[in-house]
Amino acid sequence: MKIRTLELDQASVLTDFYNEQFSGTPYCYPVTEDEFRTGVRWHEEKDRPYEDLSDESILVVEGDDGTVAGFAHVAVCRRGEEHDRVGLHPIEELLEDRIGLIRFFHYRAGARPAGQALLEAAEARLRDLGVGQIRAFSYFGYRFYRFCHAFQSDRMGHVGALLCMNDYRITRGIILLELPDFSVPDPVLPDPGVTTRFDVQPGRGRLPNMEFQLLRGDQCIGQGFAQSLGDFCRSALAQETFYIPWFFIEGSPVGGRVSKGEQGKGFGRYMMEVLLREMRQLGYRHATTQANTGSPRPILLYTNMGYRVVDTNYQYFKDLEREIPLEVFKEVGF
Repeated sequence: MKIRTLELDQASVLTDFYNEQFSGTPYCYPVTEDEFRTGVRWHEEKDRPYEDLSDESILVVEGDDGTVAGFAHVAVCRRGEEHDRVGLHPIEELLEDRIGLIRFFHYRAGARPAGQALLEAAEARLRDLGVGQIRAFSYFGYRFYRFCHAFQSDRMGHVGALLCMNDYRITRGIILLELPDFSVPDPVLPDPGVTTRFDVQPGRGRLPNMEFQLLRGDQCIGQGFAQSLGDFCRSALAQETFYIPWFFIEGSPVGGRVSKGEQGKGFGRYMMEVLLREMRQLGYRHATTQANTGSPRPILLYTNMGYRVVDTNYQYFKDLEREIPLEVFKEVGF
């Protein structure tokens, strides 16, 4: 067993391993070498590398036959730089100024010794860089992996189990939902004083993106964004699918939660049904979205519209110097 280090511009040698390992995993489309090389570096929205990361490297573990058995991508960021991206959990209050990241970690199922050696090497590298806390599967995702949401897939249970056996704790869970071959609904407007506005925007995919608003007069009471998976991946399979990264109703911006004054009025469902109609007119056939495991309202909305749960994804945290009380992790929503 051998562990070697790659610089980021050498990452494309892992393309075949990635494609083999994630074949059949929802929304993990096959990628080219060029796509892999740029996707591990480039920002989800901009064609340039992340500016918030430092000390990046990729550790590769090889089996006795010399083939790749797994890899771990490590980096360092400052607390505020990642917190500003999403923020969110009581653990944030305990974070140090510099945080170690395992941006991506995977090993071949059945190669547990290789996975363990790889994880220990990744932790050692981050210790050498002077960090005492690690977030595994951070918000700094690979562009091509699950529309840049680089959390650990439940489909890869051997990876999550190994992390937990090494004292990593789940700090966030995300449910992935899909609506394939969606039918076009006939939305019912719950309030005749409300109108919709759509702004079609070009992206990197074959079909455009769309920002949408719900208006009462001149006041915006709802807003959201629908994005082509072609923004993240070149595969032809991605071009007819759109993703809803966020929408809100009257100031509640997480996964479609509505503020107390608007609950129960049907605005969330109306917005989503109108969106399906508009996106079909643009040429889309499939829809996907996500919701926090601790947010039942959007999950209830999506599943009653016909969306089905296809995966759950997790983010992990480990403090290398001290034990964090388990009570801190209770708000994940399980």
